[in-house]
Amino acid sequence: MTGKKTPTKKTSRQQQAEQEIQTGDRSLAVGGSVTDSAIIHGQTIVLADRFWRDLKPALPPDTIKQATAAYLAFLTDRHYYLSLKGMGVSDRVPLKLKLLELYVPLQARMELPEGETWQRDFSLAGRDITDYEETFHFGEPVPLLDVLKNHSGVIVLGDPGAGKTTFVKYIALRLARGEGKQIGLDDYIPILLPLAAFANALQSKDARLDDFIADYFAGIGADLPVGPMLSEALKAGRALILLDGLDEVRDINMRNTVVERVVDFYTFHRHQGNKFVLTSRVVGYRAVRPSAEDLAECTIVDFDDDEIEGFITRWTNALERQAQGNTSAAHADAETDQRELLDAIRQNPGVRQLASTPLLLTILALMKRQGVTLPERRVQLYDQYVTTLLSTWNRARSLSGRAPGRDIDEIQTVRVLAPLALWMHEVSPGVGLVGREDMRRKLEELFHERGDVSPHQAARQFMQDVREHAALLLERGPSEYGFIHLTFEEYLAAVALALLGQGDSKPIIEILSRHVGEQAWREVTLLTIGYLGIRQQLPRVAGEVVEALVDQQPGPSGEAVVLAGDAVLDTWPGGVPPQSRERVIQALVAAMQDGNLKPELRRHAGLLLGRLGWRPGDLDRFVEVAAGEYQAGVKKEATEVPHMYFVAKYPVTNIQFARFVKEDGYQTREYWSEDGWDWRTGKYDDRTMEAVSRDWLEHRPLAKRNVPYYWHNIELSNPIVPVVGVCWYEAEAYCNWLSKKIVAVPEGYVVRLPKNNEWERASRGTDGREYPWGEGFSKAAANTWDSEATGSGLGGTTAVCTFPQGVSPSETWDMSGNTWEWTGSWYDEDEKYRIVRGGSWIGYQWFARSSFCNWSIPLMFNDDLGFRVVIAPKGS
Repeated sequence: MTGKKTPTKKTSRQQQAEQEIQTGDRSLAVGGSVTDSAIIHGQTIVLADRFWRDLKPALPPDTIKQATAAYLAFLTDRHYYLSLKGMGVSDRVPLKLKLLELYVPLQARMELPEGETWQRDFSLAGRDITDYEETFHFGEPVPLLDVLKNHSGVIVLGDPGAGKTTFVKYIALRLARGEGKQIGLDDYIPILLPLAAFANALQSKDARLDDFIADYFAGIGADLPVGPMLSEALKAGRALILLDGLDEVRDINMRNTVVERVVDFYTFHRHQGNKFVLTSRVVGYRAVRPSAEDLAECTIVDFDDDEIEGFITRWTNALERQAQGNTSAAHADAETDQRELLDAIRQNPGVRQLASTPLLLTILALMKRQGVTLPERRVQLYDQYVTTLLSTWNRARSLSGRAPGRDIDEIQTVRVLAPLALWMHEVSPGVGLVGREDMRRKLEELFHERGDVSPHQAARQFMQDVREHAALLLERGPSEYGFIHLTFEEYLAAVALALLGQGDSKPIIEILSRHVGEQAWREVTLLTIGYLGIRQQLPRVAGEVVEALVDQQPGPSGEAVVLAGDAVLDTWPGGVPPQSRERVIQALVAAMQDGNLKPELRRHAGLLLGRLGWRPGDLDRFVEVAAGEYQAGVKKEATEVPHMYFVAKYPVTNIQFARFVKEDGYQTREYWSEDGWDWRTGKYDDRTMEAVSRDWLEHRPLAKRNVPYYWHNIELSNPIVPVVGVCWYEAEAYCNWLSKKIVAVPEGYVVRLPKNNEWERASRGTDGREYPWGEGFSKAAANTWDSEATGSGLGGTTAVCTFPQGVSPSETWDMSGNTWEWTGSWYDEDEKYRIVRGGSWIGYQWFARSSFCNWSIPLMFNDDLGFRVVIAPKGS
C-alpha cells in the first residue's frame, strides 16, 4: 500500500494568491474562500471584453462591455442553482445544488410522436414496444446539443418534466460562463425568456419580438443599456435566443400570433448567424406547428438506465458535498446513497418507468432523502407525483413566474381520475389505451353518478383540463387516450379500489381475488393494499385483504401467498397489523418448502421471508457425521473418513457472515492466514502470478475487499441465502473467527472448511447415492439451471431452507445446487486450485451430483460461490 503524502505547508503569500481571482480568458479562482458570486462576476467582465473584441457595435465600447457583463452576471446568478420549486417536497435545510453539476445531457428523436407522448408503456401481443421500433419508424435518439449545433433553429418538444426548461437554462448558463465551445457552440450571448410573457405583452399592444426582448431585459442592468446591447448582439449574429414554453400560451389564437411573430423574428435574424431554440409540450403543438428554413423539430426521449445512473451519481455527490464538503466521508456516503437509490429504482418496474422522466426522478431522489423507503413505500411517491403534476409544479414551472393555466382542484380531479383509471384497467389491462369516445362516455357516466347538472359539459371540460393543464391523460394515438405512464393508471386504479371499500375490505377482496395470477393486476393489487395501509391509514382493512389472500388462495397455486407477502413487505411496518404479518409469514414458509409449487414461486417466497425478518430456528446448528466408510466418486469406491466430525446444517448465510463483518473480521489480523492478509491488505497484488489470477485481483480492487463482493446486491445479500462473492481466504478467515465464538467446540477439534472427503460423505451418506436425496435429478429438490420448467434457471440464489426434498442422509441442506462450496482441499499437486463442490444456481444438474468435483483458484469470488463449515479434529 502506498503511504499518505504529508501536505506541504504554504506561505501566507501562497495562500493569499490562492484567494485571488485569476484574470485572463477563463477568469477562474483556484482556491481559497472566494465565493461563487465573486468568481461569476469576475468572469463576466473578462467574457464581455472577449465577446466584443473583434466587433464594432454602435454603442461605446466601455458601455456595451459593462452592459454585457451585467447581463451575463444576471443570467448566471438567476440560473446557477437547480430550481426545486413546485415539486411538493420540502427538505430539512434549503438545498443549493448547482445546475451544471447535476445536468444530464438530453437525447431526442428528430420527429413527433404519433400521439401526444411516446408510446412507451404498453405491449403488443405480450411483447415490449421496443420490439416494434421498426414498425413505428422511430428515429434513433441523438444528443439534443448536436441538433442545436447542426441547425439554425430547433423546436424542442417533450412531456411535462422532460427537462425542456432546464435544457434552455443549461445552455444560457454555459454561454454566460463563456463555455460555448465546450458544448459545441461558439461564443453567443444567450437571450432566455418565457413566451408567456411575450403573449401577455401582445395582449396590451402589437409588438415585434425584437422590441419585446429589449424591453424585457431593460431593467436588469440599472442604467446600463442592456436592451440595446442585445440588439447589437443580434445584428452581429452572435445571439442564441432561447424561447421557453409555447404551451404556456393557453389561448389558441394568441398562440398562433406568438408563433407568427417568432417565425418572422427567426427568418430575419438567422441569416446573420444567430441561433434559436423554442420549447413546448407536444400537447397543443400541432395546431400551431411552424415551418421555416433550417428549423429542426425534435422530441425529447426518456432517460435510459445510464442517464438515470448519471443523474443519481451527480445528485448524491452534490448533496454530500453540500453537507460535508469534499471529504472522503462525503464520497463514501454519496456511494451508499447512490446504491440505495439505484436499488429502489431497479427493484420495481413502475418506479423505474417514472424515473425515466427528469422531474419525477428528482422528486424520487428528494423523497428518498427524506427517509421514504423505496420502492416499498412507493404509494407515497406516486401520491406526490400526482399532486405535483396536478397542482404545485404546474403553478411553479413557468419562467415567467405565473401559472401557465387555470388551477385544477386536485382532490376532485383524483376522485374522477381514479374510477376512470380503474375502468381503463378493466377494459384494457396492461395496454392502457381506450377510444376517445369510449372515454368521453365513461366520464359522462361518472359525472352523472356524482350528480353534475351537465355531465356532457363536465366531461368535455375535464378531458381538456387533465390533457392541457396536467398532461396526465393524453392522446396516445389517433382517437386513443391513455395515461402518460401506465404506472399512473395502475396507481389511480388502486386508489379507486381503496375508495370503493369505504373501510370495508369485502368488495376489495372480491375484485382483487378475481385477478390473482394476472400480471397486469399484480401492481394494482400491491398498490391498493399499500394505499389502504399507508395513505388511508387503515392497517386493519389492509390486513384483512392480505389474510384473505393467504386463507382463500385464489388463482394459480401459490400466487396469492407470494402476492400477500409482497404486499406486507411494501407496507411494513405499520401498514398491516402484526398478526396479519405473522399469518402471511407462516403461509410463505409453507409455500417456500412446497415441492408442488413452481420453483420460481418458492424462491420468491424465501426471499420475502428473509426481508420480512423470518429466520430458520436451526440456522446455526451442526449435525454429527460418524466416522467410517462411504462410497466415493462416480465409481463408488469405498473410502474412509477416519474421524467423527460435525458439519453445518446449512451453508453460511449472509446474516451469519454479517456478524463477522460487524465484529471487524476484515480488520482483525489474527483471523487471517499470511496469504489471506496479504490479499486483504493489497500486498498480494505485488506478487508475480498467472494472468487468470491477476485478472481476478484487478476485478476486485483493495477498496472492495472489506465486505463480500456482492454484499450490496439486493437479492444476493438477502439474509437467509448463502453468502457469495467470497474468495477462499475470506471463507478461511470466517472459520477462524467462528472458532472464537463457538463455546462448545470439543477438545482437540477446530472450526474450518470441510475437506473433500468430509464434504462428499455429508452430502451422499454411506450408500453412494447420486444426489443427496437419492438417484435421479429432481427439479423440486435443488436450485440449478435445470430446476425451472424451461431450463433457464431461477434467476439467483434461494433461501438455504427452501428444499426439504433435497436434504441429505446426514440431515444437511443445500448440498446440491444453489452455490458451489469452498473446501479445504487442493485439487492439484501444485496447489494452485482449491476443490469446490455442490453445483450452483447457474450450473446444470450434472454439476450438482454429490460425486462431482470442480476447482477454482483461491482468488475467485463468483456470485454462485459460497461455503459451509465443519468442526473436525485438529490436523485431520
